[in-house]
Amino acid sequence: MTKLSKPTSNGATVTPTADPKSLAKCGIPAPAPNGSNNVKLKLASDVVSKLGALEKPLPAQAQAILYELDQLGGSATQSDLIDRLDSEASTLSTTQGAKRIVTFYRKGLLAKGLLVRG
Repeated sequence: MTKLSKPTSNGATVTPTADPKSLAKCGIPAPAPNGSNNVKLKLASDVVSKLGALEKPLPAQAQAILYELDQLGGSATQSDLIDRLDSEASTLSTTQGAKRIVTFYRKGLLAKGLLVRG
């Protein structure tokens, strides 16, 4: 598998936390405690080609999820991924917690076929 590159801000979306006025309107629900922590997430085997075929580039936060999962060997439980995203060495740049970010982007990444449950 080809390694994923580090996430970059490509202007695909405006992160709600980038504009303090929009923070209250971000629409990201609070995650349920211990909801899906033991669910195993894996990168799709053809994730790099699927990323290249997307009509719109992924937001930097979604890219960070894929990148950090790749750094974990391509497969990890959701709680391990969240721990990695919360670490000092993480590429995730946000004022929100990693759990909230993963909860928000997981469904879309699964729907696009970039992540698979496993």
